[in-house]
Amino acid sequence: MQASLFSILFFLLISMAVVSTVTAETVAQTAEKEKHIWYVLTWENDMFVQSDNDYTNGLVFGWGHSPSETFEDLDIPDWIRYISEWTYINAGDDKTYSVSYGISQGMFTPTDISETELIPEDRPYAGLLTWQGRITSFDHRTANSLALTLGMAGPASLAEQSQKTIHKMTGSEEPMSWDNQIENEPVFTIDAEHIIRMGYLEVGEQVDVDGNFYSTAGLGNLRSEVGTGFVFRIGTQLDKDFAYVNPSPARRFNRLGSGNTVGFNWQIATALYGRYVFNDISIEGNTFKDSHGVTLIHEQAIMSIAFKMSWHNWGGLFTVQRGSDTFEEQDSNATFGAISFTYHH
Repeated sequence: MQASLFSILFFLLISMAVVSTVTAETVAQTAEKEKHIWYVLTWENDMFVQSDNDYTNGLVFGWGHSPSETFEDLDIPDWIRYISEWTYINAGDDKTYSVSYGISQGMFTPTDISETELIPEDRPYAGLLTWQGRITSFDHRTANSLALTLGMAGPASLAEQSQKTIHKMTGSEEPMSWDNQIENEPVFTIDAEHIIRMGYLEVGEQVDVDGNFYSTAGLGNLRSEVGTGFVFRIGTQLDKDFAYVNPSPARRFNRLGSGNTVGFNWQIATALYGRYVFNDISIEGNTFKDSHGVTLIHEQAIMSIAFKMSWHNWGGLFTVQRGSDTFEEQDSNATFGAISFTYHH
């Protein structure tokens, strides 16, 4: 437990140090403006749906700055600004810009965690510890973002220690074969997302419905994929954020809301998402070393349903997600739940 906490704190300190390296010019430009920061804590676990296999647990801590009216006003490190200035994110005077960061730990296990020997026909034990920075530009109808994810797969992720601690705390069965997990490997992914609000309709005095198309493309040894999906929502103040598909467990979170809602609000959303996955280190094993892996199924589909509520600065979200088989030897469904808490100040 201590090792896991130290690892997360280490990544947190590094990320905050990176965030703080803003140029004096940027600080001077934003000093007179009222700044807001939001935080989100997400716990994903198949325990919520009475399962214990495949994607078994994920923990995400994310934070970001309130939207800025211009790209130049974004409170970001110089190196991120340099990379982003020549991209399509920095285009158009009618856009709003935001930046977000996240630290996540995810763990994947075979179905039978009581088995002490390697199970050749089931997915490998795999842990991931990652940092992500993402810049987004959006208006009322569309949102575009670019992200860089960096981290470690393997024992350095401390997923073994985290899972054993969580299982001890919850009285669950102890996982017995983390000795067979994939080897240490630095991982990265560069990904782009596009969301477009296709329809918005007021169906009551305060209740609205909308539909959002979501598409993504990513490249890296962590995972490479292309995908698209559709989200239908009903609730209040839907114009304050975008619907968001969450196809990658413990690595993404909804950064597209301003948090400027009034009173109590709620949303119910259902999403369908399909993707083609080119590579996935958590399924196929290490890229440059010999480790256990199984045969990736490239065509995948995900269905999810979510309930969200907020009260002034506080928010909560509960999601249940079920996916199609992700590898050929799979004999159980990939289902898990997630609970998130958000605070704006």
